[in-house]
Amino acid sequence: MAVKVKLYGNLRSKATGTDMTGEVGIVEMDGGKVRTIADIVGVLGLKEEDVSHLFLNNDYSALARSVKDGDVVAIFPKNMVLLYKWYFHKKE
Repeated sequence: MAVKVKLYGNLRSKATGTDMTGEVGIVEMDGGKVRTIADIVGVLGLKEEDVSHLFLNNDYSALARSVKDGDVVAIFPKNMVLLYKWYFHKKE
């Protein structure tokens, strides 16, 4: 199994270090090689300051959150800021 990573906005063109196959902006990563969302951001060659909001299995999440096989991670860039931080609790 793998971790499915969905990249939004300009993060699609900024991501490096992996082959984006299949749907645009979707990357499959070996769940045994990444432990946290921060690991995923690093593997993709993204800078933390470019990332705005993160979701793990549809939950608003922090970079330190653990991932496992079968999880879905969505990463949004700063230029697509959402109002989630005012309305939803971020899971650490």
